Amino acid sequence: MNDLTIIERQLQHVEPQLHNALSGIMPTKRLIQTVLISCERTPKLLNCRPQSILNGAMTFAVLGLPVDGATGQGFLLPFKDIAQAAIGYKGYNTLGARAGLTITGAAVREDDHVFDYQFGDKAFVTHKPRLGSKGRIIAFWAVAVASNRPPIVSVLSIDDVLAIKAKSPAVKANADTPWNDPTIGFPAMGEKSAKRRLSRSTPLITEAPQFMMAARMEEAFDEQARASWITPERGVVVNGEARQTIETELSETPTSAQLIGSASPRPETADREPAPSAHPPIPAQDGAGEVTESEQVAEHDRRLAAAAEQGTHVLEGAWNATPRKLQRSLKMALDRRHKPRATEVDDARQ
Repeated sequence: MNDLTIIERQLQHVEPQLHNALSGIMPTKRLIQTVLISCERTPKLLNCRPQSILNGAMTFAVLGLPVDGATGQGFLLPFKDIAQAAIGYKGYNTLGARAGLTITGAAVREDDHVFDYQFGDKAFVTHKPRLGSKGRIIAFWAVAVASNRPPIVSVLSIDDVLAIKAKSPAVKANADTPWNDPTIGFPAMGEKSAKRRLSRSTPLITEAPQFMMAARMEEAFDEQARASWITPERGVVVNGEARQTIETELSETPTSAQLIGSASPRPETADREPAPSAHPPIPAQDGAGEVTESEQVAEHDRRLAAAAEQGTHVLEGAWNATPRKLQRSLKMALDRRHKPRATEVDDARQ
């Protein structure tokens, strides 16, 4: 059995969870196929920890973006032994559109005909590029426009973008990265950086929070060198330094479950098989080899899932046996996943 087959089987095992996270945006099998295509096109991904590939698949399921790289929506990038989800600049356009925002942006060159901008309550960007210009890039801009609110403008100088590039783990590792391609890659990465900065001023759109989650996840990796991913239950998860595995910590960003609270419930698969955990984090231990709190949360989440398969009464007992210090982290999973499942089991027995 080769490495690609192993990854395919693991993805098939979590297919029900991917299906729920996708909420019908695209077929689950298509998402799985795009992940496998990424692994075929970038063989170094097969040297990454399988769990990090599953993390990436779940990230793109939550965001509802394909990850084959061909459409420019999303990518899986190998970094050391971790596969990191990355959003293309076209991916930000898609996520913005789902939130009711039209997102545009471009690079500004020193010989362009016109470039002017203004922030504030009458923000605007006026840019008339010179076709075919090979002039030096001096800035990048991005604008988010909605029908019922003023435009949001982001402008980054070339120095701002070079500072972001300098922080990139891929650049520091001398990896093959678009940042190092001056013709196509660097302008695209600069434009993406300007679009990502829009999230800092974008109002929270409860029905479509994926734009802000994607931006926070990428900032953690690109600008803080910290591996990150997204899950339905926990939102953006940041995992310490990208070049090593240390204790997993939760971002202060609201979880997707909290943000999507007013949205309609996600469809469940009829033949959903019980899984110990919807999407467990990468195992991490501290220097002394003790089990971290994130591992304890994952373990008790698995116990609650198993208890839910035996009904409400057993689930209540498992919850009462859960340490109080972990109950806060598990409360949302209890209410949104385990209790409904236990009720289904009870109903089926009647």
